[in-house]
Amino acid sequence: MPTATQLTERYANFLLPVLSTGAGVCEVCGTAVVGGWPRCYQCNQAHTRLDAVADTVDFVALAVKEEQLAYELWKYKGQPSAAQSEIALRLAALLWRWLTTHEACFTGAAGCERFPLVTTVPSGGGRTGEHPLEHMVGTVIPSTRDRYRPLLRPTSHGALAGRVFDAGRWIAEPLAGEPILVVDDTWTTGSHVQSAAAALKAAGAGPVAVVSIGRHFQRQPADERFRKAAEDYYRASRRQGWAWGSCRLCWRPI
Repeated sequence: MPTATQLTERYANFLLPVLSTGAGVCEVCGTAVVGGWPRCYQCNQAHTRLDAVADTVDFVALAVKEEQLAYELWKYKGQPSAAQSEIALRLAALLWRWLTTHEACFTGAAGCERFPLVTTVPSGGGRTGEHPLEHMVGTVIPSTRDRYRPLLRPTSHGALAGRVFDAGRWIAEPLAGEPILVVDDTWTTGSHVQSAAAALKAAGAGPVAVVSIGRHFQRQPADERFRKAAEDYYRASRRQGWAWGSCRLCWRPI
């Protein structure tokens, strides 16, 4: 059986980092922004429409549309097959290796010592049975499986809510101030996972950190006003380069 290191070495050939907060980078989700604003439009909507949001957000890597990580994050949720299972195993190893190095980064950023509970955001698309991410976090990854609890379930309107910020799309188990780590596979607008964070806090959670494997990114956004910023961001990410020991919360320029 190959080790996590062996399963993930290939990722160093194509992964790109999500940039740390700074000029032209959203302070919440690390995407490109224009006009000198500290947050992108979607993250500003989250702060406006939700009573609470995650205390910190981190990512393994940039999931650039039509590039390899974005493809794998789409494929691993597909119909069961040998190829799907292989990709899911690689992604589990990627997340495990990354969490081993960087969980301390977001415990510090969230203001807690550890996360005794780990959960995932349920699928809102009518999937039946165990979601592949739930299997990865709750069964496959040694560092999360003993802490995993399915704390959230969708409400009747939550399954149909689409990309809107609404804590009422989820029902969370009652909590007693425990810090919680929420693992997601792909952050697009953040609506699913930020709504989940709001629901967890409404149920009594302590600090909530979100970790997504991929931060969805388009080099050519539909609105041409953002295309230069997106391309500048992409080039800056390539210049910085991927490093296993760095994340957007701990990276420091040399």
